[in-house]
Amino acid sequence: MIPRRSLALLPLAAPALAQTAFPARPLTLIVPFAAGGNVDTVARIAAGMMGRSLGQSVVVENVPGAGGTIGTERAARAAPDGHTLLLGVESPLAIAPSVMPAAVRYQPAADFAPLAMLASLPLVLIARPDLPARDLEGFVQLAKRAANPLTYGTSGIGTSLHLWAETLAQRADLKLEHVPYRIAAQISQDVLAGRLDLAVLTLTSAAPLVRDGRARGLAISASREHPSLLGVPPLASLPALAGTEMLAWQGVLAPARTPAGITDRLVTALDALHDDPEFLRQLELVGMTPWRLTPEAFARLIAEDSARYGAVARAANIRIE
Repeated sequence: MIPRRSLALLPLAAPALAQTAFPARPLTLIVPFAAGGNVDTVARIAAGMMGRSLGQSVVVENVPGAGGTIGTERAARAAPDGHTLLLGVESPLAIAPSVMPAAVRYQPAADFAPLAMLASLPLVLIARPDLPARDLEGFVQLAKRAANPLTYGTSGIGTSLHLWAETLAQRADLKLEHVPYRIAAQISQDVLAGRLDLAVLTLTSAAPLVRDGRARGLAISASREHPSLLGVPPLASLPALAGTEMLAWQGVLAPARTPAGITDRLVTALDALHDDPEFLRQLELVGMTPWRLTPEAFARLIAEDSARYGAVARAANIRIE
């Protein structure tokens, strides 16, 4: 016969037992974009290695739509038991709440528990080969005196690429004309053909064009030159553009209210990736830079990026209804 005191303790023991048993089944890592591309690639690299650490498979589920907000919302509404996670990026978490508020039915700070940053990727400003500006300072001077605004292409309105270019325009007092594209591959083709003056691309897309001499690299969004694009200076290297560093980033988050015992185990498994030479090698192969942040630092980054992107969007009146 179980003592009455022991029976009274059973409800308290149940949550502890549930946490001890985690993970009880395969995990789902939601990627809020279609398969293919940097976000999906990093998710699949991390998922396989996380699965080995946790003793359960981690299945990547692509939930694209509305600039990543549909998949992000699904993750926010998932049961807070650690079995559904989000591969989060800056667009739906730090930009969309300001740029497309009607599509955002979640609160990044309230609905998610940041676990670990995985990687970052700088952006690159490239120019058509015959643009009459040889370097960043020459480009700024050209844009200031041009009779018509120079055109630049990005992969869409309200993306980090768009907002970085708007940051440049605002800080240097330039008139630039944004040309958003639905098919990202078409952007570089139009720059090379001279139909666009400029483009903002991710490093992985821009580096081959610049290294081969097919396009001119003018600036990078990181705080220093990147090893794969030596000679392309940071945008912030010009005194007037100090503080314009911006990075595309990818990290893992859990739904808010996930028990601490579970998030602690997930953080440990994710943090261990940065000590794995194979993980680092795989990121390097796809042009990504490992980025190790504590959960607290990750949360601060989201808040800081939200404030910064929001200010740029408001100043440029960038809004998608």
